[in-house]
Amino acid sequence: MRLFIQSSLNRLITFAMMKKVVFLITIIVSTISLQAQNKVKGKSGVFYFALGSHVAGYTKSDIHLKSTDQSFDFVLEKVKGCDDKFLKSTGGAMQYDYQVGYYFKKRNFGIEYNFDHVKYFARHDQTVRTVGTVNGQKINEDLPITTYVQNFEHSNGGNYILLNFVKWKDLAMSKNQKRILNLMYKAGGGIVLPKTNSTIMNKQRDDTYNVAGYVLALEGGLRYNFLKNVFVESSLKGAFANYTRILIAAGSGHQHWFSGQFLMMAGFQF
Repeated sequence: MRLFIQSSLNRLITFAMMKKVVFLITIIVSTISLQAQNKVKGKSGVFYFALGSHVAGYTKSDIHLKSTDQSFDFVLEKVKGCDDKFLKSTGGAMQYDYQVGYYFKKRNFGIEYNFDHVKYFARHDQTVRTVGTVNGQKINEDLPITTYVQNFEHSNGGNYILLNFVKWKDLAMSKNQKRILNLMYKAGGGIVLPKTNSTIMNKQRDDTYNVAGYVLALEGGLRYNFLKNVFVESSLKGAFANYTRILIAAGSGHQHWFSGQFLMMAGFQF
């Protein structure tokens, strides 16, 4: 019964979060409409959206796992993790990214909603310091990670959901102004919405998305506009992600890391 109530609450939280996302996009679209209605000469702003993929790297991180029945409470120290690589799919969709934004030309800044479907896999081929208690016995030794954790992955996404502040700076422009090369940089923050697949102490869980913590990110790169309404982007992003409540079978976990991403995006603007 307790797990059922917890699962129901998580679904309600996720639904509420998605309603906020829809509300945000509605505000962006409404802003665009008002700008279009009130403009006098030229375009006062640019609405854009883009889709792409990325490769990612992660720092070593500590994974703290704790059961609700107090059968285990331990930390795996300095765990190595990897991503799913560019355009590859291991369990679920490939690593993808999308963004929807509006850039205010007169004020020279933009606001953007950004979703990164980042994927994380704790590597099985490693020995890690394991500190804590298991079945009432204290442990503090180097063990193969699979001794107590047979699998740990955010394979359906560690999922960064960001609201970004955006700036563009023209570097080069064609005479007809249809081809423009911009320096682009962004700063943002938001939530992490992972779907974690784990097997801890031979108990597996892979069932729901969960608002698990927060993420802060900085991004910079190049943006090239061509064919009037088409653009491509290439950028580097650094992020700090803190997963304060990861769902596992009969318990919860905590993990944080710094990540680096190389992104390639293509999109349209109006």
